[in-house]
Amino acid sequence: MSLGKTLRLRRLFRRGRSIVVAIDHGSYWGYISGLENPREVVEKLSKTEVDAVAATPATISRVADALGDLAVVARMDSSVTVHDEDMEDDQLTCTVEQVVSMGADAAMIMCYVGGKRSSEQQRKLGMVASECYRYGLPLVVEALPAKVIDYHFNRKGAAGRNLADVITPEDIMVVSRVCAELGADAIKTYYIGTVEEYRRVVENACVPILVLGGPKTKTLKEFLTVVENAMEAGAKGIVVGRNVWQQKDPGKLVRALSAIVHEGKGAQEAEKFLD
Repeated sequence: MSLGKTLRLRRLFRRGRSIVVAIDHGSYWGYISGLENPREVVEKLSKTEVDAVAATPATISRVADALGDLAVVARMDSSVTVHDEDMEDDQLTCTVEQVVSMGADAAMIMCYVGGKRSSEQQRKLGMVASECYRYGLPLVVEALPAKVIDYHFNRKGAAGRNLADVITPEDIMVVSRVCAELGADAIKTYYIGTVEEYRRVVENACVPILVLGGPKTKTLKEFLTVVENAMEAGAKGIVVGRNVWQQKDPGKLVRALSAIVHEGKGAQEAEKFLD
């Protein structure tokens, strides 16, 4: 790994694992409750145990003076909005050079595998990875089976379905390894299955896995249990959005998450921080 990537990843994983809060949802959703004022959200996060935020370059420029010590992950792509059909058509909206010039610690892109645009997605990943290698910029890839799109964006047909109805640990094992082979330095993807099953996913990926939060869970206890299981399986952190900034008091949930991710506590013990 190049020196540039090593030094930047040191900020993202400054405590060995990382809690990343994504606030890039506006480029897909337009309006979404909880992100009306991104700067206000970032100001609150900067006072918590969060390690980094992920946002579009435009949003990063607007919240830069509120970041404090937070590392920055720049979202480099976007697709049509959730109201349209072809969510797989996720294309680049900026360049690696722009992200580096901003001083970001990492870049992030989507890669849907196994769908009608899989070859386009994988080519995009390969080309961005090549540029990231050139500039010494770590690349986080949101690696998803294409069949999970409706569930992921809570679109038509997703209501009432559980993640296990849509994908399997094998699906995550495949997409994680494909994206690692094409140049990802870290993978953002779902936790699914048992701890033992997911440990195989982690080992097969060959790069760190950050478990995504996905749609807002029914209960916080359910979410904390997912995070506990993922850490036990060897994941290197989480990337969470709605489950944090749609809370009345995001700081309490971040404290509970930090207890699991950074202190190795269980979900039951971490729950006490929610009171």
